[in-house]
Amino acid sequence: IPPPLWFFSLPRICNHCTSPACLAACPRQAIYKRPEDGIVLVDQDRCRGYQECVRGCPYKKPMFNNTPRVSEKCIACYPLVEQGFQPRCVTSCIGKIRVFGFISPPDVEPDPTNPIDFLVRVKKVALPLYPQFGTEPNVYYVPPIHVPPDYLHQMFGPGVDGAIDTYVNAGSDPELLGLMMLFGATERIIHHFSVDGETATGYDEPGEVIVSVPVREPSWERSYFDEIHGTYVHNIS
Repeated sequence: IPPPLWFFSLPRICNHCTSPACLAACPRQAIYKRPEDGIVLVDQDRCRGYQECVRGCPYKKPMFNNTPRVSEKCIACYPLVEQGFQPRCVTSCIGKIRVFGFISPPDVEPDPTNPIDFLVRVKKVALPLYPQFGTEPNVYYVPPIHVPPDYLHQMFGPGVDGAIDTYVNAGSDPELLGLMMLFGATERIIHHFSVDGETATGYDEPGEVIVSVPVREPSWERSYFDEIHGTYVHNIS
């Protein structure tokens, strides 16, 4: 009997860690973490291409560019973030599986209206990748549900079972389902959200509405035989 087969995609970008190993490894102090939003950047004027960041990052996200002879990495599209827009990897995702925001500090009570707080600290459905590395990564994943638990435990830590249980039961959790429907619904950063009945709404930082979506997508069922055109329909949607 062949072993069970499984597969899943894992989009990996820079985690913009709270304690970045790339920053600690750089002898030129060319890597810094912005205090206003936590984005980790490389000062390419200071970088001399020693590649210690490439070796130091356990996620292997910094890259060495042989043309300018300096290191490069994901910049979290900070020019867009500064204008209140989400990074391109979020807005260009046709699967609408990503969302960008700002998590509250660990010494502050989580805000249940903050999408990232809600996913990571309230529902605990989104988990960091390889938390055992100790860098406190700030990219969080909803674990896949069809992968052997032992494999997921070493990837995402002991919270996997609870996260999967929460995710598979999202249909009975209007707030979680509503928030997930807001994924990919706007290019703007959603700082707060609410779910009222069958409508999920996202707000910007001042509290203005920027997007509203139905919690459940409407569906229509067509009869197998179209009496108007006198023909049979072979799909139902």
